[in-house]
Amino acid sequence: MREQFDVYADIKERTGGDMYIGVVGPVRTGKSTFIKRFMETLVLPNMNNSAEKQRTIDELPQSGSGKTITTTEPKFIPKQAATIALDDKTNANIRLIDCVGYMVDGATGHMEEDKERLVRTPWYDYEIPFSKAAHIGTKKVMTDHATIGVVVTGDGSFGEIGREQFYPVEKEFVNEMKMLGKPFIVILNSVKPQSPEVIDLAEELTNQYGVKVLPVNCDQLRGKDILEILRHILYEFPISQVRFFIPKWAETLDMDHPIKQAVVSLSHKVNMPNRS
Repeated sequence: MREQFDVYADIKERTGGDMYIGVVGPVRTGKSTFIKRFMETLVLPNMNNSAEKQRTIDELPQSGSGKTITTTEPKFIPKQAATIALDDKTNANIRLIDCVGYMVDGATGHMEEDKERLVRTPWYDYEIPFSKAAHIGTKKVMTDHATIGVVVTGDGSFGEIGREQFYPVEKEFVNEMKMLGKPFIVILNSVKPQSPEVIDLAEELTNQYGVKVLPVNCDQLRGKDILEILRHILYEFPISQVRFFIPKWAETLDMDHPIKQAVVSLSHKVNMPNRS
């Protein structure tokens, strides 16, 4: 329990108290399912305002199986950030942002009579193609609103779209998130996240992307899964300061003393590893 609080409190500290999580990735990977389970598991049980809690329940995203896109525009869940109690003395504001995502081969719902659907957006005074609107909306979410990101992709074990369709779009998202510079993690959605094959795939992608990839069943997301996700997101925040504390007696030693030299040398290695 203490470990759980420490992770949540650290996330709050690093985001300034506003945990705005942008959930992005290819379409049909389980982003809405992830958000729904995240809210049901972490947020709703820790909301004290009953009216706010009911509004949040009403705003939970709907998810579906198959190839058809169910999210058609970015949505803030809840519309106004919910205040949750991390413990008796610590509160944090939290909001998740559901995105359409980028199109993948095999997905449906963006075409009408063999032509891509045209949709209205807040960014243009004319209709634009659905896929373009999805790109713009997703990028704006991560650039303008989210403090941390979760890229959701899939192994092809659910729905009707295979791993080979998700991969190129997933790779594009990871590259864009790196360029943006905000801390993020990748979720590999799978019906069997603990299987050796899925664990091996997650490790392979972690090595390839240089960012943690966690295998998770979004439809069965648990509290310990959320804790693990947030813990790894913590590791993605840049280090802004390193402090060293040494005993008073060591401070009195001359700079040419072997112990003092060893302490200084070690601090340089920790603080400036490329200069070792």
